[in-house]
Amino acid sequence: MPIGKFKIKLTPELLLCIFVITHIVLWSILPLLREILPIDASECIIWGSYLDFGTNKHPPLAGWLAYFVYSIFKSDFSIYLLGQLFIGAGFIYIYKIGKLFFSDIKALFAVLLLEISYIYTYMGIYEGFNPNFLLLFFLPFLTYYFYKCIHEDGLKNWIILGLGYGLAFIGKYQTIMLFASMLTYLVCTKNGRTQFKKKEIYIAGIIALLCILPHFTWLFNHDFFSLNYFRLCELKYSNVYFGWLKHIEGPILFIINLVLPLITLLFVYFTAIKFTGQKICINKRINNDALFLIATGILPIIFQTTPAVINGSYLVPQWGYCLLYMVTILLLYFFPFDLSKKAIKYITGWILVSLIITYSILGYVYYTERSFASRFPVEQVTETLSDIYTKETGKPLKYIGGFIELTIPLELYNKDIIAVMDTYKYKNPWIDEEDLKKSGAIIIGRDPKLMKKYVRSTFIGYDKKFKVKKFYIVVKNHFGKQKTYDMLYVIIPPYAN
Repeated sequence: MPIGKFKIKLTPELLLCIFVITHIVLWSILPLLREILPIDASECIIWGSYLDFGTNKHPPLAGWLAYFVYSIFKSDFSIYLLGQLFIGAGFIYIYKIGKLFFSDIKALFAVLLLEISYIYTYMGIYEGFNPNFLLLFFLPFLTYYFYKCIHEDGLKNWIILGLGYGLAFIGKYQTIMLFASMLTYLVCTKNGRTQFKKKEIYIAGIIALLCILPHFTWLFNHDFFSLNYFRLCELKYSNVYFGWLKHIEGPILFIINLVLPLITLLFVYFTAIKFTGQKICINKRINNDALFLIATGILPIIFQTTPAVINGSYLVPQWGYCLLYMVTILLLYFFPFDLSKKAIKYITGWILVSLIITYSILGYVYYTERSFASRFPVEQVTETLSDIYTKETGKPLKYIGGFIELTIPLELYNKDIIAVMDTYKYKNPWIDEEDLKKSGAIIIGRDPKLMKKYVRSTFIGYDKKFKVKKFYIVVKNHFGKQKTYDMLYVIIPPYAN
């Protein structure tokens, strides 16, 4: 492509760079139509502000990164950009994985096709940034270096794999699904078993453990605090289904929910084959490459589904989305076709149409919506609650507890307020309990049935009477149209005992 006196050759690598940069810019800007960060992103920043080796839900890495970036740039855009940078880095490693099995152009389209899935578009706006974004990078990163480790001699790749796995684990425990799949491949294949005879694999293991050790130490010293979250999630979702069928119903519905965001992608892929006059065929060769792709692309989903098979509990679909990073590579390998110029034009057209439609719809929705989840009027609520608390107690408002989607934004955008994290009735290691009692707090929420729980999770063992009261907030969209929400609050005045 000539530009002035220069000619630029549009190689797959250059096209990949253009695509990744475009994706990062587009999906970092659109979320700015929100007035506040999504709760997951806000929660990450608050976790990071504790500067601790653990949180009440996840390992600490996502919190550290979010807090570090937000502290420097002090803008919501920086958090959206952080999330998209991890997605963009993940795209690069999906491309590198594709090149291990296909031509450069096929590897490129393994990445481009993912833009049709709302996992890489809508979810970026919906969640902003959370530990899942780390896995959208780390899972393809680890997969690529795992392949390199078992096909090349040398210590370098194993060191990178060990370090990468250690960081990925302190990003999110779910990394263990890929670890279990890698271990299965190592144990069940001849090529894998030979790795146990090499010292490099054990060095990688030691490096990974050293990365994880501070978090393990923190867990031990805090009674495995964050793991309580998973026990409570299991209890919460264990009664969604009933009877013996729940052991089948839960897993099947989880898999269906994983397929739903891929429907458009699958439609475009298979119609591209028919559009170019080719036949849909299945690659039935089960060689080392096929086993590797099954192990890293399918087994993690099976391992994620296993708890639902055992206890019949409901699995939140978002928990499995980050495990779908290999879907286009699996399609290209097991349902191969000739990526002709006609097919390239057809697929590229669909990608552009999908992007324009998705971007336009989401832009309209976020411009016109009046949801407190994205337009929570922080200043209005802060002023109202501060006035209420000061009039009743004679003291300034310092602590606020209750529904985290209300409390965390108040702390994030107002440094004079401390949000007491809802820690499911376990001791909160980040709050000075004596100061909390002396200062008192306002507990806020929207569900009257949960107000008692919020009070007792903020003030452990609090058994005094309290009264639930109501106030209202007004949420406006960019057109000025407004919606009124009723909010509940409980005042816990300062007390010594």
